[in-house]
Amino acid sequence: MNSLSALLTVALAAGLAAVPLTGAQPPKEKPLDGEYVNKGNRADSARATLKSHGLPDLEGQWYYAGPFDNTDKAGFDFAYPPEKTVDLKATYAGKSGAKVTWKEYTGFRPGRVVNLQRLFPDVRTNAVVYLYHTFESPRAFKLPLSFGSDDYISVFVNGKRILHEQHTRAAAADQDSAVADIKEGANEILIKVCQEAGEWAVYANPELPEIVPATVRKRLDRDFPPKGEAAVAAAKGEELHYRVVTIPLPADCVLEVGGLAFRPDGKLLACTRRGEIWLIHNPTADNPADVKMTKYASGLHEALGLYVESNNAVYVIQRPELTKLTDTDGDDRADQFQTVCDKWGVSGDYHEYAFGPARDKQGNFFITLNVGFGGGHQAKAPWRGWCVKVSPDGKMEPFAYGLRSPNGINFAPDGELFYCDNQGEWVVTNKMHHLKQGQFYGHQAGLRWVKDSPFAGKVPQTVASGMWYDGTQPALKKWNDLGRTLPWVQPAPVYPALDPPCIWFPYGRMGKSVTEPVWDTTGGKFGPFAGQCFVGDQTNAVVMRVALEQVNGVYQGACFPFRAGLQCGVNRIAFSPDGGSLFAGQTNRGWGSLGGKPYGLQRVVYTGAEPFEIHHIGLTRDGFALTFTKPVDPATLEKSVTVSSYTYQYLSNYGGPEVDLRAETVGAATLSKDGKTLTVPVSGLKKGRVFAIRADDVKSRDGRPLLHAEAYYTLNELVK
Repeated sequence: MNSLSALLTVALAAGLAAVPLTGAQPPKEKPLDGEYVNKGNRADSARATLKSHGLPDLEGQWYYAGPFDNTDKAGFDFAYPPEKTVDLKATYAGKSGAKVTWKEYTGFRPGRVVNLQRLFPDVRTNAVVYLYHTFESPRAFKLPLSFGSDDYISVFVNGKRILHEQHTRAAAADQDSAVADIKEGANEILIKVCQEAGEWAVYANPELPEIVPATVRKRLDRDFPPKGEAAVAAAKGEELHYRVVTIPLPADCVLEVGGLAFRPDGKLLACTRRGEIWLIHNPTADNPADVKMTKYASGLHEALGLYVESNNAVYVIQRPELTKLTDTDGDDRADQFQTVCDKWGVSGDYHEYAFGPARDKQGNFFITLNVGFGGGHQAKAPWRGWCVKVSPDGKMEPFAYGLRSPNGINFAPDGELFYCDNQGEWVVTNKMHHLKQGQFYGHQAGLRWVKDSPFAGKVPQTVASGMWYDGTQPALKKWNDLGRTLPWVQPAPVYPALDPPCIWFPYGRMGKSVTEPVWDTTGGKFGPFAGQCFVGDQTNAVVMRVALEQVNGVYQGACFPFRAGLQCGVNRIAFSPDGGSLFAGQTNRGWGSLGGKPYGLQRVVYTGAEPFEIHHIGLTRDGFALTFTKPVDPATLEKSVTVSSYTYQYLSNYGGPEVDLRAETVGAATLSKDGKTLTVPVSGLKKGRVFAIRADDVKSRDGRPLLHAEAYYTLNELVK
């Protein structure tokens, strides 16, 4: 017997598996069966595609335990009992000696930023919560996971810690990532989120692993590029048309910009969250080193907006009042402070911001007032959740209500008033509204002040909720779907009793914390978008573009990406007097942002190279008309435009998902004689829905692809 035969004999006799002969390979696992499922966004598409392949998707039952103590941040590194073993029947000693048990978390949704504050409305600071989920896997593999948190986060999979990050930020999708070793059979995931103060939230979602076929993964990346890659790619392309210049700051300047406006003499004023106002001299200098900054005023209370009246007078909105600052001696420092109006309430809630002021041609000021946050009544003080009007002589009049966190109000060139609001309670995602006197905009906390307003007895003090914005009654629809014996007919639509947004910004894809709308009145000096609106985003550190139209007298339209890759969250924007630059005032304090810097000032400069973009989208009787900045190559139009749609549900929840996602049927498109307008038939148009429009393969006649191939049209009225 040779030595190899002897070795095999001994191994088999000992009950061991035979050693493979040279050249033999272990059997390959059977390839996964499944398909790519497009659900209209990356997070939902990834989970649906995982489910199609029989892989875990983090959906199902979740549990939570808390709160535990995080005083002096000690809870982050302290291993509370759930980190050692999870027993869903166990009882623990929690924060302040409270009894803590595991409870089912019915409100947890993968792929969504989940508000943890709702679990413990009376616990506002220094707390820890654990989230727990078990799942089965048909095989062992490595699963990439995406997370976001407010504030600190640790993640354990099958007892192994795969993420441990100490952040102070607002939660958003895709802030952190990790890879988990998944076992065949039973697995468990434990997420620990520690709060300091303010908001408390978490995000978790799986990505596609390498065992999913590469063709499927490429389709997901093509339709919804990963955040980092998308931002980098977009910024590189955008740089050709709009370059970014960073303004250097003095060592003693913490420029957390709350307001930004030019004086008639070309100098730029910036007020800050720390209560200072800085004057920027020579702001459009070709050499940033030639820009000079001096302090104009200090001692204000969280200044979050300003209006320049002249070279010597500026109005500033502080948390408790509207103030006029005057430089009486012309030395570029304010020496007179005058209270114009302080007739709204302040309770001390940290979330009671005040924004504005916008001023009309008659000299009236319009100010938007934040509600409070979390536990208790959110409109604790009078007129919180309202827009108020202040006359030139300081008299205040409640103007409109139902606002949540209206970080930015402005007049369009046609004299109409608009504001942007941020996702939160009653606000399912970021939005932009045409602001009209006496109208309700959805957040119900401010309803408590209707009785004291000029609208008492004229408008309802209670408003029903639960319906979808497209008029569908989902509870009724679900009951009929389950119990019908005949085809179900949708009853008459029931729309939320509020003035709907003229623009919905899809959460994540088009920002996460929208700010002030500002119109391009440069007459083309800033590129091909004269007359359109630009909106900053404080979390994603981007500037977005909005093109509005009126249908049946109602504003609606589309939003588009514009400029990514800025150094910090964009809180205020302002066009330079020469028209060629858009200044972006930045801050991340308290809210967090992409970009890596805590605050600053940057200048977006038009290079003169016109981008190939979807300029605007108009609604037709049976679809949409896409107008481009340059003539289109007809050879690139076959199957070039895809359309999907969705709506939202009107609820008190903190944010919410896109619901009733559907792929729309698109007919044959026709191109105008000048090559710039593509008319796209779309069946099934319905008011109250957002239509996601993509033109990925369209190219210009000179062979250039679209700089941004996506747009989101909010449909409030159909063409009659």
